[in-house]
Amino acid sequence: MRGAVEDHPVVILTGARQVGKSTLLQQEKPFSQWRYLSLDDFDVLEQAEREPASLWAGTDRIVLDEVQRSPALLSAVKRTVDQRGRRIRFVLSGSANLLLMEKVSETLAGRAARFNTSGPTYCALRYE
Repeated sequence: MRGAVEDHPVVILTGARQVGKSTLLQQEKPFSQWRYLSLDDFDVLEQAEREPASLWAGTDRIVLDEVQRSPALLSAVKRTVDQRGRRIRFVLSGSANLLLMEKVSETLAGRAARFNTSGPTYCALRYE
């Protein structure tokens, strides 16, 4: 997954709850040095719905956790990647398979590497 962030502006990490996705992204390099925001925080969720690009203003490396809570956020990520090119990097994580959610129309095709975990993240990452 670390190598994927060098090659793709967006990395998506999905999997079951409580398998260590958030812990990995908060504690392991290079992600531990990036801005980390969780949409489990109601203020962050409100900001994601109202003005999503403000979440990554002033940074070019951001982890957005629990993104399934705001499916519209993916369109804002796509716009930013298209405008800023590959100078910005996102890691999007969540417990639901984002591409299967009914409200998600943006797949980030051609922009994202996808990883799924079915067990503890440290030993079970699978590139899709």
